[in-house]
Amino acid sequence: MKKQIRKLIHRFENLKFRKKLSVLMLIAGLVPVGFLAFSMQYGMMNQLREKEQYNLEKMLEQSVSSIENQSQIYENLVDYLSYSQNLRNIFDVETESDYEKYLKYVKVADPLLQMPTIYHKEIQSITLYSDNIEVPHGDTLLPMSEAENQQWYSRLNEGTLMQWSITRGVNKSIIASRKFYDNDTIKAVLEMRLDYEKVLEPFMSQLTDNTGGMIQDDNGNIVYAECSMDKKYRPKDIESPKDISENYYLVRRTMKDTGWNFYIYRPKAVSENAIHKLLLKNIPIILISVLLLSFLGYVFSLRMVSQLELLTENMNLINMGLRKVTVQSKSKDEVGVLIRSFRRMMDQMNHLISEVYESKIQLQNSEMRALQAQINPHFLYNSLSIINWKAIEAGEDEISHVTLALSTYYRTSLNRGETMTTVAKEIDNIRAYLKIQLVMHDNEFRVVEQISDGLNDYLIPKLILQPLAENAIDHGIDVSDNENPTLWLTIREEAEHIFFEIRDNGAGMTQEKADQILTYQSSGYGVRNVCDRIHVLYGEKGEMKIESTPGKGTRVFIRIPKNTEAKVL
Repeated sequence: MKKQIRKLIHRFENLKFRKKLSVLMLIAGLVPVGFLAFSMQYGMMNQLREKEQYNLEKMLEQSVSSIENQSQIYENLVDYLSYSQNLRNIFDVETESDYEKYLKYVKVADPLLQMPTIYHKEIQSITLYSDNIEVPHGDTLLPMSEAENQQWYSRLNEGTLMQWSITRGVNKSIIASRKFYDNDTIKAVLEMRLDYEKVLEPFMSQLTDNTGGMIQDDNGNIVYAECSMDKKYRPKDIESPKDISENYYLVRRTMKDTGWNFYIYRPKAVSENAIHKLLLKNIPIILISVLLLSFLGYVFSLRMVSQLELLTENMNLINMGLRKVTVQSKSKDEVGVLIRSFRRMMDQMNHLISEVYESKIQLQNSEMRALQAQINPHFLYNSLSIINWKAIEAGEDEISHVTLALSTYYRTSLNRGETMTTVAKEIDNIRAYLKIQLVMHDNEFRVVEQISDGLNDYLIPKLILQPLAENAIDHGIDVSDNENPTLWLTIREEAEHIFFEIRDNGAGMTQEKADQILTYQSSGYGVRNVCDRIHVLYGEKGEMKIESTPGKGTRVFIRIPKNTEAKVL
């Protein structure tokens, strides 16, 4: 991570000033925009969650309140029946005959216990259980033994308060029951059986549109659980409030009279999807803001540093040997003052630079001619010829090849003292040089030639390729770990120019270091000498550049005009 951060910082440091300014302006704009967008999004997310929670609470409150109101009606009805003396006489008074009992059942019990079922459709039946009732009278009067066989009877607590229970299964129903005491003795039990679906309808009707719910009785047992959800949202266990609370918005309300806990829940993923949709709607606005900031940052930075870039470009051209100053400014700011100062300095130095520059090239050519004059070509060629024949006689073919290559190299290098040569002779020279280098390196690298036809007779400065090849071998191939070191030699036509290229897949270097090779900051001589001669001979019509990448190799190319006469120094 730290290495990546360092690389990122290094890349930023190497950016042009205009790009740096654009990036900084973009960041300066994005920080408040991002903070604002995040704050708004976070606020909306919280509002949606709170609204979802609030809606569930209101739904549950409404449905439970409706059920509570209904339950109060049932309790009032049971209380009325409990305090009815006529009804108590049925199990309190000892009658003498079954007929009298029957009359009381028909005239007293039936109207009291059957009439509520007519006005309240959700009441399925009302039954009175007593030991004084020996013979069942329909579903309204039954012996106490019948009550003891019911599931709800075992759940009755001591006391006279009405108690609630739910039976699940095939015959689902809600039971409201109450005991009648005579001192400490249970005289009777009143059971009101309610329609399960109708009583819970206010709650069940809310369980739509990815909503679920459950009811837990006062003993902690789940007496109702249902959910209306897509399969991907359904909980694994719809009867586990603990599991549901982890991935769902869950609210609870306790019903006062019954002690039941009502739960209603909705998947968090549903509201999160809504939040994501809202976020997607905001993304175009954010992108437009980013693009607008990028555009404004680019325009402002371009406006602010355009003159500075022109000055930098001019300084780079001067650093490469071109002494023409093109940048100018009337601005009174710091950049304008710097440009005018630079122009005055260059005007004052231009004459001296020109004299020193051209005098140095003249001196180099003079030294080359003096060196060539000291060498007797005929003596050199005769000596190399004798060595060649001796090598042939001794069967040393490799020595013979090296001798011939050396002879060719010096013949094309000396070129009778001329500073210009043909493309054909320059090719012979570089081939001879590379042949010698291959022997010296035991053929550890290979040479790939890509030379176009029809260029042999064009005049070019001599010895412009050998320094480049030497530099590629010494500083690229020899110090590289590449398993297949290669040097490419390319000569081709390019419109009205001839294009020369020496490329290797050696160690390479940073582009900053490559740019320095052609300047006077470089400690090397051969490659810079070639660049100097190209600029003196052809001016702006000639070009030489170096491109390099660490670990991948270096590319040096020269472009000179075909049809322009070269100036011979």
